[in-house]
Amino acid sequence: MKKFAVSLVAMLLMLCAALPCFAETPAGVLPVIRMEQQKQEFRNEKGQVCIVTDYNRLLVKNREAFPALAEALEAKHNRVWQEKLAADLEASKPDALELKKYRPEDYMHFLLEERLTQIYSDLNVISFAGEFYQNRGGARPLVEFYGYNFNPVTGKLYVLDDALAPGQRNSFLQNAVKPELARINKEEGRYFYENYHAIVDDLFARDLRGEKPLQWVWNGSGVRLYFDPDVLAPGIAGVVEVFVPADRFRSMFNESFVNPPQP
Repeated sequence: MKKFAVSLVAMLLMLCAALPCFAETPAGVLPVIRMEQQKQEFRNEKGQVCIVTDYNRLLVKNREAFPALAEALEAKHNRVWQEKLAADLEASKPDALELKKYRPEDYMHFLLEERLTQIYSDLNVISFAGEFYQNRGGARPLVEFYGYNFNPVTGKLYVLDDALAPGQRNSFLQNAVKPELARINKEEGRYFYENYHAIVDDLFARDLRGEKPLQWVWNGSGVRLYFDPDVLAPGIAGVVEVFVPADRFRSMFNESFVNPPQP
C-alpha cells in the first residue's frame, strides 16, 4: 500500500509538471511579425553616398505555429523586394553618379525605400500597408502605395475578390467605392480628373484580369483602397484612400473576413 501511495504521488507530480506544456498550443495564438531593416549604400570612388536602398524583411517569430505564412512572406515579399531594389539600384547608378558630381552634399543622394506597417491580424487575414518612396534628386519624390493581405494559416496572398462575397464586385464598385470617391472629391476638394469614374472602372477591370492588382488592405473593420498620386487626380493631391466599412456594407463582404475564427 505504501509503495502504491508513493507511485501515485509521483504520477501526480509528473502530471502537474506537464500541465504548462499542454497549455502552450499553437491554437489560440496569432502570428508575431518581426521587421528587419535591409539597408544598403552605394558609394562612388570618393566614398560619397550616391544611393541608399532600404526595405523591411518580414519574419514570423512564432514560425512553428505559422510555417506557411513564413514561407509566403519570404517568397512574396522579402525576395520580391530584394530583387526589385537590386534592379533599381543598378538602373539608377549612372544618374546617381552624375548627380553627385554637381551636388556633393551629404544629403544629396537617391533614396529608394520601402516603408511598411502592419495594419491588422487575426486567424483569417494578416495585412500590411506600405509605400515605395523614391527620391531621385527631382523636385518631387515619387510614391507608390500598396497592400499585402495574407491568410496566416495557409500563406495565401489574397486578392480583392477574396474579401468580397461571391458576385459582389460590381456592387462594391458602384454602390460603395464610387459614392465614397464622389464624397471625397466634393468635401475634400481633391480636384479629381473629369473622367475619374472611367479610370476606376478600368482599374477594377484590369484587376479582375490580373493585369494590375488594386492596392488594398483589410483593417478589421472593412477594406481600405489606395489610389496612387496622378491616378485619379494631379500628383499634388496625393494618395487617395477609400474606406468601405463592413458594418455598413456587410452583405458585400466574405463572412470569413467579417466573422473570422477566434484564437
